[in-house]
Formats: sequence, C-alpha cells, structure tokens
Amino acid sequence: MEVKKGHFLTHLSPEWHSAHAELLENVRQNPFTSQYQQSTHANLNGKKVYLPAYIPYIGHYYFEYRPRILCYAINQNLSPHVKWSKEWINNWATDIEHAYDRLNRAAYENKPIPIKPYTEGFIPLIATLATQRWIRTFSGNLPNKIDDVVAVTNFIKFSTANDASSSSIPNIWWKECGSLYAEHEIQLLQPDIIISFGQKTSLELIRVLKRNRLNDHKIQLLECRFPARIPSIKGRPLTSQELQKWNKDFLPLTKKICSPKKDSYHRCKILDFPGYFIDVISSWDCAD
Repeated sequence: MEVKKGHFLTHLSPEWHSAHAELLENVRQNPFTSQYQQSTHANLNGKKVYLPAYIPYIGHYYFEYRPRILCYAINQNLSPHVKWSKEWINNWATDIEHAYDRLNRAAYENKPIPIKPYTEGFIPLIATLATQRWIRTFSGNLPNKIDDVVAVTNFIKFSTANDASSSSIPNIWWKECGSLYAEHEIQLLQPDIIISFGQKTSLELIRVLKRNRLNDHKIQLLECRFPARIPSIKGRPLTSQELQKWNKDFLPLTKKICSPKKDSYHRCKILDFPGYFIDVISSWDCAD
C-alpha cells in the first residue's frame, strides 16, 4: 500500500506494518475457499469476478495497547438487494488489492468499516466493556477511542450469492475459513481477548484455538449473541435498576466510540438496545 508523506500510517508501529503485510500475503496466497463459486461476485465484461477474502481492520495503536482485543462477527453480509452492497461489490471486484484490505482502506478514507455490527456500535461498545473489565484486574486506562486499539473482522470472509444470511453459509466455509484465515490472524495479532458473535463462530474459534497450541498464552474468549436477534428497548424495557446501571456505567462509555454518519448503513443503534449490553455483561459474570 502506498503511504503518502504525512499520512498517519507513517506513524504506525513496525509490529503493525509487519502483521498487516503478512496478513495481506496470506489472503493473496489463499483468496478463496474450495466452494467459492457459491459466493458473491460481480459481472464485469461478461465474466464473473469473485470477491476474495480480506484481512482484519487493525486499530492504529493495536500493538501498543493492552488488552489486545480481536473481534469476530459472523460473515461478510453482501445482500444483493442492498444499494451499498452492489457498489462495494463492483468497486472491490475492479481493484482486488482494495478488496483484500477493504476494512483498513475504509478507515484510511474516513469511511465506516464495512461490518455492520461494527458501524452500528455493537462491537465497539462490547470491546470497550471488555477493556474496562480487563483493566479492573490488570490495571491500565481506557483508550480515547476504542476504534484505535481493536482489531475486527468476520470469521467467514464471504457471502453466498443468493442469500447473504449466516444460515446460508456452507459448512466447509467454516472449516476452511478457520484454517486459512482465523488461525493465521490469531497467530499474528496475538490477542489477549477474542470477542465472538454467534454460537457457531464461538464453536469454530474454540476449535481454532485448540489447534497448533494457539492458546498457550491464555487468550480469553468472550462469547456474545448476535445483536440483530436481540429485542430493542421496546421489546426488552429496562428495569429501574438496569436503567440506573445503564446511565451510570454504560452510557459514558459510548463516548469512546467514533460517531458514524447518519444514514441507513452508518446509523449507531446501541442506544436502542441497552438490554443487550446488560445481558452480555451478566453472561460474562456468570461464566467467571
């Protein structure tokens, strides 16, 4: 990637650049799963151009901050009926290097990272809560912006062509994305905490961590339900005690999240689902 003089990338650590380069090389060598013909593609000049796998977004100060948190959403959800999906598919299909690094490129261009539970604020707030939980035990300070110190990706790097939902993912994609990508990502990024969204994601990450002794340095896996399936404040109103906790302990942390632009993709939705975060913290406490 070309780095312009004065661009913030010139100030990133050697560890960041090394991990970024090695992750890119891995997806260049392994751009597809064995059944990639089922995945999303663009039609350019009468030919199908399949979108390749991509590397995680890595916060600018990821390697300079503890805890290191790596977040896994479920799958790249490129729904063919959605306007922005069509634009992204065509853009990435005409620039494969951009496609490999689509998440970091979005951040460089001051655009939202194209992982919807990230842009909606679910993943950043969960990561902030996990960071707060960590520093209570190991000491430290919350970052100014959580976006600067986390890494995030999807476990499955693809969407099926006709149905982008997670339920449509072929079983082989789970196995191959674990061995081709997730295993490599964990080795290079060396997280202290992995946050997973969705039961299947958690199960596959457990398998990945058991292979090749990846968990020798005791990575903590925090499991979360997928936020889209959680009732909003209308369906899950807070009790008076929960509301007090939300206002005191949760709401101030939202200042640690970069504010997205106000449109249908970028809109922050965390304030509509406070019960989700209270339930997540409760589930973590029960697991301890």
